[in-house]
Amino acid sequence: MAKLKITKGLDVPIKGAPTGPVQPLLVDGRPAKPKEIALDFSPFLMIKPKLLKKAGEMVKVGEPLVAGKQVPGRMFVSPASGVIKEVHRGLKRRLLSIVIEVSENEEFKEFPQEDPADLSREHLTELLMEGGIFAHIRRRPFDLLADPHQTPRAIFVSAVETAPFQPSAEMQVEGFEEEFAVGLEALKKLTDGPVHLVYPEKSDFKPFTEAAVETHTIEGPHPAGNHSVHIQMLSPIQSVEENIWTLRALDVVCIGHLLKQGRIHTDRVVSIAGPGVLDGAAGYFRTRAGAPVSSLIAGRVEKGAMRFVSGDLLMGSKVDAEGFLGFYDTQLSVVPESTHREMLHFFRLGIDKYSASRTYLSGFLSDRIYDFNTSNHGEHRAFVIAKPYDAVMPMNIPTMQLVKAVMAEDFDLAEELGFLEVAPEDFALATFVCPSKMEMIGIIEKGLKEYAVDVLH
Repeated sequence: MAKLKITKGLDVPIKGAPTGPVQPLLVDGRPAKPKEIALDFSPFLMIKPKLLKKAGEMVKVGEPLVAGKQVPGRMFVSPASGVIKEVHRGLKRRLLSIVIEVSENEEFKEFPQEDPADLSREHLTELLMEGGIFAHIRRRPFDLLADPHQTPRAIFVSAVETAPFQPSAEMQVEGFEEEFAVGLEALKKLTDGPVHLVYPEKSDFKPFTEAAVETHTIEGPHPAGNHSVHIQMLSPIQSVEENIWTLRALDVVCIGHLLKQGRIHTDRVVSIAGPGVLDGAAGYFRTRAGAPVSSLIAGRVEKGAMRFVSGDLLMGSKVDAEGFLGFYDTQLSVVPESTHREMLHFFRLGIDKYSASRTYLSGFLSDRIYDFNTSNHGEHRAFVIAKPYDAVMPMNIPTMQLVKAVMAEDFDLAEELGFLEVAPEDFALATFVCPSKMEMIGIIEKGLKEYAVDVLH
């Protein structure tokens, strides 16, 4: 067991944090049963999809909706039971989402209830592919979906959630402790190497670690919960041929639920938070995967122009009020839109404005929270100052030099600088503090996809 600690990073002091215990989602005092649920396919744009159902057809919870052509047998399953209402497509007819009109009495696709100890790796893999589980498992390097037919040298499970307002892993596992343990046992069957479980130093996860996996604790600011940090500290990636799988605690619950209950896991604890949420309305709520945004914001949002973000404010995606939560997201963030420029803002002391670089007086004040909005506070500038990024990057990676190498498509140099060890989420804080307003997340994501195509195909 290793005790990990990072000192570089940043917990963004943003107003609107959720508080209190997990509670049922209510609208007008009544349980909010979603009328529509969506399977968000936007995280899988590198997958060549084959639609198995079309608009107007009936589906059950857990029934396959999409098959991936590159890996035969890998399914993406329905999060609800009812009639397929719409199939949304984007540029070049890319599949974006499938909206299901939820029936009053939902039906479930039943899977065999299995003990992982009694299954061969091949049988277990087939069952998990059919149940849509391999949409939850990603691989490093390149942060792609894992190939079920390859055996990873190690599996990393992060039970640490440090992104702003993210529900803790304990909240997702509470009530499903046995499923979590079964999921860990299944992961042991999928690799010849170790399964690493990383959880916070002060955590209730200790009773759930009875499975024979390697457990580690970590402490420190965000991004202490990122897989890249754990992998570099425990089992660094050396080449493109390596294969490490990564999951969150919720993904492990999904595995265990499928094996123990014979049904896919659709229950989610979702936080509703941010500066745009009414005082006292931010909190943690129990709802469904792919829930509609409208049911989450009803009666909880300030008046005025607001931006809704599926996911945390550093890595989430913009959605509208008629949209749905993303596939991996367990959070809806609400932040006011910046609709006008502030006159002579650069002449003010900025006591009420956050500054990571101490540009404003607020940079010298601690223990304060700030009312952020969507303003970038500036435009693109020369990309020459490295110090702000290194202050929030806990990994042994020269942030600015790596991003510049990726922008130049010099992937050989990028690999020497640590490109194989990173994912887009590792550059969220660097993007946030960037004085040059560089969209590093998008640059790294695009570069990883291009390099993966070059070396894996």
